[in-house]
Amino acid sequence: MKVAVKCLEKGNNEDSETNILREIRNLQELKHENIVTFHGSCRQKHICLVFEYSDCGSLYDYLHLETVKVSNIKKLHWMLQCANGMEYLHSKKTIHRDLKTQNLLLFNNYRTLKICDFGTVKQYATENTELIGTIGYMAPEVCTADGKYTEKCDVFSYGITFWEVFAEKKPFDDLKKKNIHSLAIQNKIMKDMVLAVKHIGDLDILTKKWM
Repeated sequence: MKVAVKCLEKGNNEDSETNILREIRNLQELKHENIVTFHGSCRQKHICLVFEYSDCGSLYDYLHLETVKVSNIKKLHWMLQCANGMEYLHSKKTIHRDLKTQNLLLFNNYRTLKICDFGTVKQYATENTELIGTIGYMAPEVCTADGKYTEKCDVFSYGITFWEVFAEKKPFDDLKKKNIHSLAIQNKIMKDMVLAVKHIGDLDILTKKWM
């Protein structure tokens, strides 16, 4: 059986070890058809996490590196599965904080989508303040001065990912990274993003991510 192994540095302090152990506990509790299966861990020079292996690769690679034409029905099916997985994470009071197409793996001949890479997953009580995520997919509140955010930051990232899947373009590829969130906060990029996916019909699912 093929597996994927993620090796984590233990670090030289107790907090680093505690964070890794917290991640392992989180992974052990996550059981869902749209969440990558965690098989276990081992402690050697590094702490190694063992996951199920995807022979289809990531959604990012499929969209941007392959030349296959993908139907809108298939795209909607993927994003529904992503939404199901995220709904499950939030029901477990867990924030992913780095949702993007690179962290969505495909299985079963590209029919099944599962969320992966939980190095940034965090249990939440009410608010978090750590700056973790990928620029371009991060909600504006994550980058503001106080940096307080909730699981709603994943909803923003889902909206960006939804746009990327249907537009088949990398988000904000033509903007300087430092300008992305100031424009998002001012609501100056929503119109262009919506127009890029107007061919899918009902735009409510996208526009609500920006409200």
